[in-house]
Amino acid sequence: MAKPGLYYLWGEEAYRIDQEIEDIVRRWQSEWGQEPELVFIDSSDLNPQQLIESLEFSPLFALQRIVVIKRPEFLTKGSRQTSRLRDFQTILENYIQQMPIGQVLILTSDERNATNPLVKLLEKHGQVVPCPRLSEKELTVWVEKQFADLGRKAHARLINRLVRSGQDMYYLKNLIDKLCLMYPDRTIPESCWEGQMETREEIKIFGMIDGITARNPQKALHAYHQLRSQGDENIPMLAMINRQFQTLATVKYYQEKGLSRAEIVQTTGQKDYPVRKMMEITRNFSWQALEDIFALLLETDVGLKSTSQDSDLLMEMLLVSCCESK
Repeated sequence: MAKPGLYYLWGEEAYRIDQEIEDIVRRWQSEWGQEPELVFIDSSDLNPQQLIESLEFSPLFALQRIVVIKRPEFLTKGSRQTSRLRDFQTILENYIQQMPIGQVLILTSDERNATNPLVKLLEKHGQVVPCPRLSEKELTVWVEKQFADLGRKAHARLINRLVRSGQDMYYLKNLIDKLCLMYPDRTIPESCWEGQMETREEIKIFGMIDGITARNPQKALHAYHQLRSQGDENIPMLAMINRQFQTLATVKYYQEKGLSRAEIVQTTGQKDYPVRKMMEITRNFSWQALEDIFALLLETDVGLKSTSQDSDLLMEMLLVSCCESK
């Protein structure tokens, strides 16, 4: 019989995993009558002792909490029956036997490895929620809803191309948000597709850059944590942010020289949309602010590559500092 406070979510679609986690949190918040503490455990180098400490729960510090461990190595297909794996198994067995009241545990993996003893343990005692990729029909309905939620419609052939692009749902969500900003008319044309799939980096970090340029640290951090939950690494992300600010500085330079949007597009070789977007926000960043941001980017790059500091903390500090730069 499945225990009410134990969940195992599996599937390669990170968006669906995260939506299911949000649903679980909402259900338990309704059950408890108050917002629980939500704890995400970094599973990249999780060892047995850290797992024990992560699962320890004291109602003195929080009446209820939900612990989320995404894609731990001990649930992967390559996990062999080693002493380390047996340690993880023993820890989870002991936890399941004496699950603390007021705590919910959610574990996820990209795929279901039926031969893994810990997967068997979770399937025996926990609530299993498969989160595979949507079918083409289901994805079509979802894409249409994303446009509708923004008060827009899209040409049927555009929807078909989005559905058949093979991209993940987070990517599609960011792309749809971007297209709705690019095209103010209610119906988005199919022609907007051209060139968009070549700018995957820009689409992936669209929400994060939008948060920074709007001086909204909450939005920037939320987008950053989404990217991290999908497995994106910090150093490539930092490089993407750096390129966006290089584009911003370039556009600001030519804009102050009196060039029109078309002239900036021709001079820089950039696409029209990013130039237009940057021209709208250049006034929000003085040259001193940009100088400070590039110094922060360099400092963060050095910190990520040459120190033992927490890389996620370094990135979070960077995003907040960029939002606060004057």
